[in-house]
Amino acid sequence: MHVNNKVFYFKLLVISMAIIWFLILGYTLKLHSVIEKNILGSIDELALHDRKAFNANLDFILEELNGIAKRMQLGKEINLHQMYSNLNIESSTTLFANLYLVATNGMVYSDKFVAYQSPPKILSGLMQQHNSIASGGRERFVLDYTEHSEFSAISSRNVIIYGIKLTNTEIAGIQMSMLVGTTDKSFIQHNMIIESFVDNGVVQGINFIIDSSGRYIFGNKKTIYPGKEKNFFAFLEKNATPSIDKNEALEKIRNHETFSFYAEEASTKKLFYLVPFSASNIVAPDWYFVLAINNDVLEEQQSTYSLMGLSLLGLAVLLLAGIMFYALRTNHKLYKANEAIKVRSEFLSNMSHEIRTPLNGMIGLNYLINTHLSDKNRMPQIREWLKKSKSLADYLLSLLNDILDMSKLQSGKIDIQSEPYSIEAMLDDIWYMQSANMEKKGINFCISKDINWLWIIGDETRTKQILTNILGNAAKFTPRGGTVTLQVSQKMLDGLHIFTVYRCEDSGIGMSPGFLKTIFDPFSQEQNANSDNTIKGSGLGMPICKELVEAMEGTIVVDSVLGKGSIFTISIPSRIGEPISRNEPNTSSCGMQPEWNGIELPSSSPRSDTDVHGKNKIKILLAEDADFNVEFLVELLEGEGFEVIPALNGKMALEIFFFFFIDEFDIILMDMQMPVMDGCTAAAAIRRLDRPDAETVTIYACTANTFREDVDKALASGMNDFLTKPINIKIFLEKLKKVKSSPQLPSILSLDKDTRN
Repeated sequence: MHVNNKVFYFKLLVISMAIIWFLILGYTLKLHSVIEKNILGSIDELALHDRKAFNANLDFILEELNGIAKRMQLGKEINLHQMYSNLNIESSTTLFANLYLVATNGMVYSDKFVAYQSPPKILSGLMQQHNSIASGGRERFVLDYTEHSEFSAISSRNVIIYGIKLTNTEIAGIQMSMLVGTTDKSFIQHNMIIESFVDNGVVQGINFIIDSSGRYIFGNKKTIYPGKEKNFFAFLEKNATPSIDKNEALEKIRNHETFSFYAEEASTKKLFYLVPFSASNIVAPDWYFVLAINNDVLEEQQSTYSLMGLSLLGLAVLLLAGIMFYALRTNHKLYKANEAIKVRSEFLSNMSHEIRTPLNGMIGLNYLINTHLSDKNRMPQIREWLKKSKSLADYLLSLLNDILDMSKLQSGKIDIQSEPYSIEAMLDDIWYMQSANMEKKGINFCISKDINWLWIIGDETRTKQILTNILGNAAKFTPRGGTVTLQVSQKMLDGLHIFTVYRCEDSGIGMSPGFLKTIFDPFSQEQNANSDNTIKGSGLGMPICKELVEAMEGTIVVDSVLGKGSIFTISIPSRIGEPISRNEPNTSSCGMQPEWNGIELPSSSPRSDTDVHGKNKIKILLAEDADFNVEFLVELLEGEGFEVIPALNGKMALEIFFFFFIDEFDIILMDMQMPVMDGCTAAAAIRRLDRPDAETVTIYACTANTFREDVDKALASGMNDFLTKPINIKIFLEKLKKVKSSPQLPSILSLDKDTRN
């Protein structure tokens, strides 16, 4: 086996090296082609850049000419001699060698104090070019003098003519149409040297400008081109072997195309790149910008890029080998990660099913109720549908709470409280919540206690959440006639600390050994044909319990036998506490906070001259911004005999309370999130009002914000209690009806049992 492995790996190595060699060969060939394309792209950008730079130089010169025109127009009332003087001064102080004013009657006035009266033929070419540009929306131009050599006023051979159109311009009583200036070609051609193609003082590339006939106009040196030919195409025919013929090049020039070709000159291969000036608004449309580069430069760049590319390829091969080695070592981790993704994907699929199934039932039941609502014979069935719809809504709420809890636990925001509470009272609450459900299912439920310390310091709500979850599962998976037992005992750790042990045992269907290994993994669910398939859980209950127990530094252990039942044992450490009254205010949570001290209170006087007497109904101020909640609560409360005054935001609630009679309102239901002024700000403002009922009126937070920080904020603002949305209507109405008989003080111990932390 060992020898066979060596042979296998040797063959694998040979095959891999052959594949890599072919890859390198193909890569090199492809790289050469790509580099050539990239170099041509770079040259294209360079040529376009140099053409723009050339145009920028021309723009600069024309702007100078435009400035002269503006200054000349300031002297409209001058005489002819003064006009000559101004032209002479301008030519002496600017970059122009000569300046000329062309009148509409054909006269040309020079900066040399000379006027030229010539037949129209002499200036016809210049005027024709000017008129052509002006008719196209262009009012300035640049011309090579050789195109109009009949203009005898221009004597220098290397001259460029710049002109701008003058509109409604009268100087020295003469109507002028153009201002013309000339410069030597050398003024701008020295800017045409490409520094990037100069190596140790040797020029490897040149650029120049030609027209469509191949005549040279500008170059980066006076000789324009080493061959000293007057025409570019004549030079190519005489000295070079181009990769395209003259006719093909001329056709591309006539079509204003950008193109390139290679040509040989004195055994030196060169690349010629041609870019048209057709988009320019000042120069002749048949001008072409030409860039000529020695092929040695291109080959040098290709060699550099090839070496870099091959080096990168070698590094990539080494990196690939390293990645393969690393992948082999981390294969197990990747497998586990894929399994986790699979579990999460299955969870999302399950959640979609779990949410859609009861939602579909609620929609269907709502349709049936709405269809048969007027049929009195159907009323018993409608009541049953409403009952089922409520059950489905309760399940959806439980599912949402589990998802929110798991999200908060996974983000590390576990908020464990340390407050004194009575184990006896907590277990009574557990009994109250679970016994009815157990009895309905025909399950025998009992709680046995071996408790020596009735008051401990810990998180009552979290402990209750853990026990409720485990007992709920026990009831869910225990058949009718079975038994669920909760045994509670305590063990002394030291003089101040104890362990409270909760042992929940059921005679249900139990769990398989395989599922016991993953029971505390998020989203884990056992597929058991013997379980109740009407409504499955989310697979989050046990992970949440484990996270909470460990956050309280406790332990949770599960033992189960398939078909015989399960035992959960939870041990939670805590300090021994002292008894407190449930009506005793919690000063740590209820004191006024500085953040509400700056609230602007109503400034006029309230209606306190006459107190309210003989009220038969409990009057409620309802602060709620959601219309559907207002409609629901008003209908519910008025149907139960309450009188309700709605307010759309906290500021409106504050003003209504202030301007009504003292003791007019018994209860304020305050939503926490409202526009204009939120519920906590409004509650704090009401408590600070200078009237006796501001301190005694009962204020309930009635909100969908259900985390611990929301509870603390509500109580700190002066609210008495915290009622969560969706509202448990039974508990909600019981609390409201008890207000007149036993007014409540703000206390965290009076929180509604549905409050989440």
